[in-house]
Formats: sequence, C-alpha cells, structure tokens
Amino acid sequence: MKEILLVGFAAVAAWQDAREKAVDAWLYVVFGGLIWFGKLCFDGPVDLWQEAVNLLPGLGMVLLSKWSEGAIGEGDGWFFVIAGVALGWKSSLALFFVSLFLCCIWCTGIAVWGVVHRVSVREKTVPFLPFAVPAVLWLLVL
Repeated sequence: MKEILLVGFAAVAAWQDAREKAVDAWLYVVFGGLIWFGKLCFDGPVDLWQEAVNLLPGLGMVLLSKWSEGAIGEGDGWFFVIAGVALGWKSSLALFFVSLFLCCIWCTGIAVWGVVHRVSVREKTVPFLPFAVPAVLWLLVL
C-alpha cells in the first residue's frame, strides 16, 4: 500500500517540479499522511526511534537547502522525508543516489549538447524529482 502511494506521490510531485520548479505543500501533507496511515494499518506497530532515523536523510537535505540558500531544493528534501517513512532510511538513501545518478547522466547530455551547439547551458537549472520516478520504480522492482 505505502509503496503504491509513494509511486503516485513521486509521479505527481515530479510533474509539478518539472512544470513549476516547485511542489505544493498540501501534496506533502496529504501523501505523507496517507503513507504513514498505510504503514500503521498494514505494517502494524512501529518503533518511533526507527521512524525518527528514517526521516534523517530527508531532513538532512532540508537543512542543506537552508544552508545553501536554495541551491538544493527544499521540496526535494521533504520528498525524501516522505520516502524515508515509506521505504526506510537505507532505501531512501539508495533512492537519492539512483536519482542523482540519473540526473547526472541527463545533465551530462545537456552539457555535451551545449558544447556541440556552442550554446551556454551554465545558467540552466534542472528539476530533481523527475529523476526520482524511475528510481522509485527500479527500487521497488528489485
């Protein structure tokens, strides 16, 4: 249940991030609440200390966003907070690194395209969450 909700959340958040470079706060609240509720209903009692640990990768990204003055999107951090609730901290970190790898491939392609066409892509920004969708699907299949 929580995995299906995470895929839906990732798809909607990625669509908003790609379109508007922002994700509505209500989306985090609604999907985060549904995922937590699904976890309680289907996984039974939870250890609150373990749940706190599951939040750490995402909360670390939120802090990095604050410290970097938005160079890392704060919404990306909140996405990984919810991913930590759904998947646990280890899978949340794996999701981050797979997403980062896919993003690096895409950005390398943009950089090569810029060199070939002699166009500066230095100021180009790329939303991160669209790369989380294939990463979530890949992690859930494995």
